[in-house]
Amino acid sequence: MIKRILAMDIGNTAATVGFYEGGRLIDFGSIFYNDIPKYAIKMLESGGYNYLDVIISSVFPEITSFLNKELSKINGIKIWLCGSNLPVKIRHNYNNYNALGCDRKVNIYGATRMYKLPILIIDYGTAITFDYVDAKGVFKGGMIVPGPETALRALGQRAALLPKNLRLPRRTASFLGRNTRECMESGILEGYGAMTDELIRRFRSRYGENLRVLATGGFAGHIRPYAKNIQIVDPKHSIKSLLALWREQAK
Repeated sequence: MIKRILAMDIGNTAATVGFYEGGRLIDFGSIFYNDIPKYAIKMLESGGYNYLDVIISSVFPEITSFLNKELSKINGIKIWLCGSNLPVKIRHNYNNYNALGCDRKVNIYGATRMYKLPILIIDYGTAITFDYVDAKGVFKGGMIVPGPETALRALGQRAALLPKNLRLPRRTASFLGRNTRECMESGILEGYGAMTDELIRRFRSRYGENLRVLATGGFAGHIRPYAKNIQIVDPKHSIKSLLALWREQAK
């Protein structure tokens, strides 16, 4: 029987989904929360099958509850909730493991299985998380920083004369902005790139120059051109990690 998996990472502002058939990623992208049940039905019915395993990793309890309720109404769907009927087991030195976001747990879980250790996992989303895993596969701790688009929009909201509700661009028009919007965009992209490089340097000075660096999340591709020390960029890391978790833990 060909397994069909819909993996989804529910963040604070967006959902990332990946559809697997027979272990091959068929579809990947972002989707609005309310559209997920319709998308699940579409994937369920595609190819003439009538079953679908749905894996949910979420840091948004209200959306988790909504999806669990709506998807449970659909015949042929089996739901796997990370941290519930799909435990995420990692070795760690964290003080309160239950308070660690499921997205971070999943990223760490996947990194220990897909990459040579030690590794620093940087997830660029609404917030940026920096998570360090040592050579023995133990999660030692990390950092949380406001995400680049979060910072860009906060500038507009808190400063009366600055543009509001800007979206983070892929590239700056130039290093030196020649209008207010360009100045904000260059400041965020160049600034976050510089911050990334300096934090990587500090991690390596403490934990060794052999520390690998993986960047993931929706804004990883935006920051990569401005950060020289990122080695691996994979926006699909969370989705790949969910598949690895399902394969090893689902019963």
